[in-house]
Amino acid sequence: MNYMMMPLDRHYDHGFGATGDAFFEAAKTLEKEAKPTLFLDALPKGFLLRHALELFLKSAIVVIHRRLKLPYDDQPFNSSPRVLVGTQWIPLFRVHSIAKLYAYWRSLVVQHADALVNLTKHKPDLAIPEGLDDAIAFIEKTDPEGTYYRYPANRDPSEDKLKSPFKEVSQEQLFPADLAEGKKITALIMENQDNEFVRAFVLDDTTEKDALAALFKTTEWFSGFHFMTRLELTGGS
Repeated sequence: MNYMMMPLDRHYDHGFGATGDAFFEAAKTLEKEAKPTLFLDALPKGFLLRHALELFLKSAIVVIHRRLKLPYDDQPFNSSPRVLVGTQWIPLFRVHSIAKLYAYWRSLVVQHADALVNLTKHKPDLAIPEGLDDAIAFIEKTDPEGTYYRYPANRDPSEDKLKSPFKEVSQEQLFPADLAEGKKITALIMENQDNEFVRAFVLDDTTEKDALAALFKTTEWFSGFHFMTRLELTGGS
């Protein structure tokens, strides 16, 4: 693949895909080699994966437009890339919503699948995979603006409570009656000077595990789609 040894500005997709590869590889390395911690280790992996997914989507949009010579509204296919969001054409660099990028990518693939396959040697299956729509919706709900994994404070203060692996719970929630025998709980329990329960923070990273699983699976698929486009549609450039 020639693009791997070319300057980003010479890439067919303006370097979006190669940069996505770099972020995705970093996420996989972090998942494999980083020492596990109790606090916020999911955030850097989530950031890397989400950004890689955004870049892969942008790469695919550029490649499809250029390869099929599709104009961006009234601008030619080789002009500054744009994305159709609703009825408006927005510059690609200003769109960070995974759902909006995916919706436009999806419309391009569905509408032009036959034309794209006809340009390929190995005739890949361009059907939208089952479950991909739902995964994208879940990722968008978790991080609609691309800020969830980057900052401790966002416009919605409730997000910080969700992203933290430690959640405040009542005494009853900490030790529920239906707690499975032998199940271990990791928690910080605070008491007053009379050894009375004041508050507790219990480890609950279910939300982050689900989000990371969706991100890994979805980004892996789009990584493969990106490789296919560079092999089949751009001649490795």
